[in-house]
Amino acid sequence: MKTTLFRNIKISLKITALVLVMTLASVTAITLFYFYTETASTQVGIISIPAVIISLFAAAMSLLFAQWFMQPLESMHHTLHMVSKGELPEKSALLTSDEFGMMQARVDELVDMLKQSAEFAQKIGEGKFDTPFKAAGENDSLGIALLNMRNSLVETDKKEKERNWIVLGLAEAGEILRTHDSLDTLGDDIIRFTINKVNAIQGAFYVVNKEDEGTRIELCNSFAYNRKKYLKSSFRIAEGLVGQAVAEQDMILRTEIPAEYITISSGILGDKKPSCILIMPLIANEEVFGVIELAGFEKFDASQVKFVQELGTMLARTIFNIKVNERTRRLLAESQAMSNDLKEKQEVLRQNAEEMQATQEELQRSNLMLEEQVEEVNHTRNRMQLLLENASEVITIYEENGSIRYISPSVETILGYAPSEIQGTTDLEHVHPDGQEIYQNLFAQLKANPNEKVTVQFEYKNKNGRYIWLEATGTNFMSNRAIHGYIVNSRDITERRRAEQEQRMRSKMQALSENSTDLIARLEEGSISYINPVIESYTGKEAAAFINKKVTDTELDQTVLESWLQIVEQVNATQNKISTEMDFPSELGKRVMQISAIPEYNEKETIESVLVVSHDITERKLIELDIQNKNKKINDSINYAKRIQNAILPDNFAISSALPDSFILYKPRDVVSGDFPWYVQTGDDIFIAAVDCTGHGVPGALLSLIGYFLLNDIVRSRHVTNPGQILDLLDEGVTQTLKQDQANSATKDGMDIALCRINTKTKTLEYAGAHRPLYVMKNNVLEEIKGNKFPIGGGVYKNQTKFTTTQVKLNAGDSVYFSSDGYPDQFGGADGRKFGSKRMRELAERIHHLPAHLAMEAFDLEWEEWRGTQKQTDDVLLIGIKF
Repeated sequence: MKTTLFRNIKISLKITALVLVMTLASVTAITLFYFYTETASTQVGIISIPAVIISLFAAAMSLLFAQWFMQPLESMHHTLHMVSKGELPEKSALLTSDEFGMMQARVDELVDMLKQSAEFAQKIGEGKFDTPFKAAGENDSLGIALLNMRNSLVETDKKEKERNWIVLGLAEAGEILRTHDSLDTLGDDIIRFTINKVNAIQGAFYVVNKEDEGTRIELCNSFAYNRKKYLKSSFRIAEGLVGQAVAEQDMILRTEIPAEYITISSGILGDKKPSCILIMPLIANEEVFGVIELAGFEKFDASQVKFVQELGTMLARTIFNIKVNERTRRLLAESQAMSNDLKEKQEVLRQNAEEMQATQEELQRSNLMLEEQVEEVNHTRNRMQLLLENASEVITIYEENGSIRYISPSVETILGYAPSEIQGTTDLEHVHPDGQEIYQNLFAQLKANPNEKVTVQFEYKNKNGRYIWLEATGTNFMSNRAIHGYIVNSRDITERRRAEQEQRMRSKMQALSENSTDLIARLEEGSISYINPVIESYTGKEAAAFINKKVTDTELDQTVLESWLQIVEQVNATQNKISTEMDFPSELGKRVMQISAIPEYNEKETIESVLVVSHDITERKLIELDIQNKNKKINDSINYAKRIQNAILPDNFAISSALPDSFILYKPRDVVSGDFPWYVQTGDDIFIAAVDCTGHGVPGALLSLIGYFLLNDIVRSRHVTNPGQILDLLDEGVTQTLKQDQANSATKDGMDIALCRINTKTKTLEYAGAHRPLYVMKNNVLEEIKGNKFPIGGGVYKNQTKFTTTQVKLNAGDSVYFSSDGYPDQFGGADGRKFGSKRMRELAERIHHLPAHLAMEAFDLEWEEWRGTQKQTDDVLLIGIKF
């Protein structure tokens, strides 16, 4: 500041001196002229001479000052003229120390800078990329361009070297592959070569083998520290990292090694876990033939991974060819062996044919005798068949292992099965699970006590799928050579068991009702045939005062009588159980009863009586009423919160004036939502976002209000316009608001967001996102711009950096779509899977040409059809804009 002031004073003094000289000369001349004119006009000629001399002196001084000013300007003009022709002159001598001299110095600095740039460009052209060079400043366009050129040339040279390294390695690998026709020797050489090529310290070679038991991934060869390891290992598809790589048909490159991953043993290093593993599936024609697994103490770079990937394709084809060759050799050997065996068998068959001819003649004579015997046997069998078909029991002969050798035809009448359906099987599966142990003990007892008959009862499923009760009596005939089995006679005792069970149930019900706290009454033809002692606590009278009396003749309250009779009529009309609630005046005050009317049937399947069970639910009703009142207050509060949320959030009408061809598809899962759209317009800039807060319902809505007001403050009050910086400040605001920057913070809540800034004047869009992408449709091609892989808030995340801003140039007909994760994460479809981002992108490609309101309907319809009857998984927010 002082130097500049000093310079201004110097040039001001120079100009003032010039003006003062000229003015002094003029004033002096005029004064002398007037003075001498008034006193002695005759001396004008004499006095005018000094005035002329003074004027000439002033003119001379002015010329000297002008030459003094013009000399540095001429020097700068000469220098700039040479620079304009591409010449870079030597530095000129500094003529003056004023502003003109300083301007000359800046021109000389410009010439020096251009010389340095020219020299740097020449060195780069000679391939000397390490030549030092620094831009003159942040706005030095030439210097920055030269540095960018060098960086681009260095990167190109690096890529060329990497590609040459890969091509040379693949050529060497090709020589190895061509010299092998066995997987064992191929695996040894190729895994050793690959380990040395990519500087790994351990490697393994797996082959995918398809067997009858299923597909297995077998370890063939392994090396560590250039020493072969004799290991055995195999995996199923999707088992472990190797199986996962085969299942997904994609490589796995990991620097975070699982705890269970094998360590590398070395005499020097001990058991040391690798810091990087690369698992590459060997794929050809979309089929995996094997896997290469590599491990190293340093991360594999991109060129090493690319080399292994391209080697994998070559190796997959080689494995396929070797397997085909091995299969061909094996089939050829088997064919030759079968041919020799066939010749031997042909000779044996010829000899057997001669023997069979003689035997056939003997059989013809024997057949005549057998036909007579068979006819007699058929008559006997027909008689037995008629007896067995009309028997009241099923006669079954069991083998020692429990399979059925024979079952009588009566099985079709009694059980519904044809004998052919049962013979040759075990009928344990037809026995009810509760009776299978009894059924098995039958044979165990017959085997343990061969001279005793054993009788058991169990349930058996007939052909109609209904269980019936059988009583089976078994006899051990294993010692009988004609039978050699267990004979079991089974008869249907279902009706007998039902009668016995009904009798037992009546006895149990009687005991239960006598000790029940519920009021139980049996009504038959308008009379009370039974009522339990509980009636005394409600009426003050014993049960005997009601039994065997007409309902209308008892002293029950009129409303109770009418309700009971009405319930009985409903049961008789519907033939089903009826449940209802009713008021029950009693000695205990007004009570509320839950009534269950149960029909009881006789042997003709008609209603014989109705059992009326009355359960006192007075206390429960009071509790339910209290809960209903509380629920109403909660619902009223939530609905009020919904009105507040709807009032502050933008909708389709709010943004239609600025973005007429746009839509907001908004579907909260609950009354209030954790997803919310945000919209602000300032001048030519339109800010619009789709925000997805943690959770949904009331917690999500509270978090959405925090995000909404923070965004308004950042854009409206703090005037931040860059989307990436907006998200940085939003992340800072959420973290501070929820106190997530404190050591004892337990909250991990945050939000995902897709934020766009649209300038209507320049037709550009700037985007920044947290976990949410932006889909841009340009020239009928959909481009996905991914957001940063960390959220807003939620605590500090590993590798979290500043949010990135991406700029997109917009043209007429372009469209953009962004949403919360509720749209793609909805479960549905035939298999109950997620809708998915892929299906969402395909839908956008199909309907992007439609107007906004039709596009929104298409998005909504496709999503609803996918959801079907499934419950909505999350809040849904989708924004589309067409330009």
